[in-house]
Amino acid sequence: MIGGTARFFGSVIWTGIRYGVHWKPRVFLSWGIYLLWITLIIFGPRWNLSVLLQFAGSIVGWGGFGAWMGAHVPRLVQLFVFFVLPLCGWLFAHGIRTWIGLKKYQRSIDHLGLKTPTGVTPKVVRVVELENKQRRVLVHAVGLDVAQFRDKKGVLESSFNAIVQEVRVTPSNRQMVEILVSDRELPTLVRFDSHAEALRKPYTFLVGETVDGFITADLCEIHHLLIAGATGGGKSVFFKQALVGLLKSSDHVQLYLLDLKRGVEFRVFGTLKNVRVSKDEATAISMLQRVVEEMERRFRFLEEKGFTEIVPERDGLDRIVVAVDEASVLFTVGKMSKESKAAAEGARELTDKIAKLGRAAGIHLILATQKVVKETIDTRVQTNINAKMCFRVNTIASSMTVLGNKKAADLPDIKGRGIWSVGSNDLVVQVPYLDSDEINEEVSGLTAKFNGEASPLKQKMLQTMAPKKKRSKSNTMSQEEIEQFEAEENQDVD
Repeated sequence: MIGGTARFFGSVIWTGIRYGVHWKPRVFLSWGIYLLWITLIIFGPRWNLSVLLQFAGSIVGWGGFGAWMGAHVPRLVQLFVFFVLPLCGWLFAHGIRTWIGLKKYQRSIDHLGLKTPTGVTPKVVRVVELENKQRRVLVHAVGLDVAQFRDKKGVLESSFNAIVQEVRVTPSNRQMVEILVSDRELPTLVRFDSHAEALRKPYTFLVGETVDGFITADLCEIHHLLIAGATGGGKSVFFKQALVGLLKSSDHVQLYLLDLKRGVEFRVFGTLKNVRVSKDEATAISMLQRVVEEMERRFRFLEEKGFTEIVPERDGLDRIVVAVDEASVLFTVGKMSKESKAAAEGARELTDKIAKLGRAAGIHLILATQKVVKETIDTRVQTNINAKMCFRVNTIASSMTVLGNKKAADLPDIKGRGIWSVGSNDLVVQVPYLDSDEINEEVSGLTAKFNGEASPLKQKMLQTMAPKKKRSKSNTMSQEEIEQFEAEENQDVD
């Protein structure tokens, strides 16, 4: 009887130690200060525990208890009573709460009726409370296929009385199954046009649906943005819908888009007169140089006027957005020629300047990357980017690089599901979706706004073309080459 009770208390306390308590620095600090305080009182030469108890007891009529403690109870026992027992009680309270929670989820798993041929049943070993009303249930499932859990998703939701967002094998342990549970289900598809009316404030764009409602972002508040995620997660769609949102909500805005995939991603925006698209490395670096020169010119303007930041309506200057698709192509320094290395380093230096100083000059940076490593986005640049949208990544290390935590690696495999991180606040969102036809339609609708005679721009676009070698039409040119030549000449004139 006594042995069984001791084992029960011991197992509950051990559960509290392993799973119940979040061992953060403040927990260790609190108990450390308490231990130091108790030790000093008990072993102090004058102000020991018995004296304090005798003094306190005299007020309520049991002053003799302090004298008895000092005379009959060894100081080590006093330390045990006033430190070890409270600590064990605290751990037991956390452990019993965790134990009750595990039993609740274990009953839900038992309802599935799953067992191996040898009769082994899955066992819930941990329930982790996440943000945004989500929980991760870890199940030890040796000899069971994760598909058996997925096939019984409806039973799981009925048993948990919650939404099962994903069931998958834990990446670090093939014997463990992770079940992501939420009290509220995010939609798997959010249409851009359903929320376009939220673009009421200038320089805003749509972020997505959270468990607490739909959110937007203001470029004037977040200043710069990093978009990251593995292929197929929704990075490119989010990038383009954010640009559409900025163009729809804003009048005085110029976009300089760096797309080293020959302009494939941003080609649709190139028809607008307030947009410039760079398709190669030389033009991209030239574009960054012109933006930095404009930034320095604006700082001189601010100094002359005594202002602290650019306000387009007051200063007659447009907000400038520099957007880089797949930054790794431009910034990565690897095994390449000296010229390419110098170009990559130059691009990083220019981008770093914009990230550091662009806010006051009304110049903003949006970087997107699929290759999430520290070599892709310089640490100096990341330090100055406050807002991040990270879609699902394949490794914890990638999530740590972008967010400083593993939340992006824990996301369910749902296209458009990401982590919106501003400062220390991380939100799980389902981002708006725009297909290619809808983007074309939106850009066509913006043509009258930016390409008409009454352009809303406050200043001319920056001259960002890289120097070209002059050539002339020759009789040996094909018709296709002549047409290309004339198109380039006309572009230079424009």
